[in-house]
Amino acid sequence: MVKLFLIPTTLSNTGYRAVLPSFQLDMVLRLEYFIVETAKVARRHLKCLNLIKPLQELHIQELGKSRCDYEELIKPLLSGNDMGLLSDCGFPAIADPGSQVVKLAHKYGVKVVPLVGPNSFIIALASSGVNGQSFAFVGYLPVEFANRYKAILQLQEKVLKYQQSQIIIETPFRSQKLFIDLVNILDKDIVLCVAINLMQDDESIISCTVGDWVRKNSQLNLNKKEVVFVIGV
Repeated sequence: MVKLFLIPTTLSNTGYRAVLPSFQLDMVLRLEYFIVETAKVARRHLKCLNLIKPLQELHIQELGKSRCDYEELIKPLLSGNDMGLLSDCGFPAIADPGSQVVKLAHKYGVKVVPLVGPNSFIIALASSGVNGQSFAFVGYLPVEFANRYKAILQLQEKVLKYQQSQIIIETPFRSQKLFIDLVNILDKDIVLCVAINLMQDDESIISCTVGDWVRKNSQLNLNKKEVVFVIGV
């Protein structure tokens, strides 16, 4: 049966082989066809896998940043070839356009094989100390302040009413601004976890109440850093 392998990558772009256990690594060594988020980044990951096929002979198709013909991308699958799906970092198809590829694989009866690997917001949630039984990944908040303010209050309402933890991400150049907004807007008893540069040498995970962040004068430099924010109780 033809298979689509969901191949996780590191969050730091280093030590790739440490991500996959040996028995799963053996499952993908013969792959020749790949659908990836960004070809340049994917080649760096694939090079570390030491695949049987030389890197220059692999068939690598890139997911478009906007429009993308997913039917065209999966033609190798429909022709009987196993394929691998990779995100730039972390687990594919989660907060990632690869989910459309997985959807089509199911539509055409292709077996989807998820391999074990890291996911930044799951790592952040597990490390936060807030409710891990009920949570929502909300992705990016609005950039415009009025809409962002409203969105943060709505998330806080879910935390307080349902004890549902809320997980937020932001682009590195806006992480500092979001952190300041969260500290200024959220109630002081809400827990705010800031997970910085996960799986990198300078990884840092700090979880405390907003009141504690205020008492610390919010002295945290998140400029150009990869950050996952978790709010909860």
